[in-house]
Amino acid sequence: MVKVLERPRVKQSLTVSLPDHHSCCEINYHRCMSLFPGCRGDRASWTFTIGAIRETAVKVELEEAAPYTSTLLITQTYLAPFYLQAPQLRVRLYHDVGMAEVIAWNRHRHWRPVYQYPNPHMYHPDEKMALNRFLSELLVHCRKLGIADNAICESIRINRN
Repeated sequence: MVKVLERPRVKQSLTVSLPDHHSCCEINYHRCMSLFPGCRGDRASWTFTIGAIRETAVKVELEEAAPYTSTLLITQTYLAPFYLQAPQLRVRLYHDVGMAEVIAWNRHRHWRPVYQYPNPHMYHPDEKMALNRFLSELLVHCRKLGIADNAICESIRINRN
């Protein structure tokens, strides 16, 4: 019998693709601007109910509005036991460059671009990019399945005429 020797595997380090990160943030910005009209200071909150029995809601609140930035607090609520914490994202919209980025998630903030894994906080190796992808998926979900309240529908209808 011939014994085949395997080469030792070299662990490759993760590198961040800046174009991918920027394109995700740009797409998120345009999704936010279309889902939350008036987020530059004209309106303070939006609510989307998701699901046939409306068991889940996504509530969006405008925390601060400045000439070049806006900060949104996106909270997902659902019918769940009291001990499960609802996910909460704080998103900064940069109007001058057309980008939206997650700046806080529940009580976590200030992420590095890359982490060694495992790490003390058990962050993903690409935690920052993963959170922006999650925001993207949440916005797509709100767009596909969410039902906006009448005030949003009226403002969209009025702005298009």
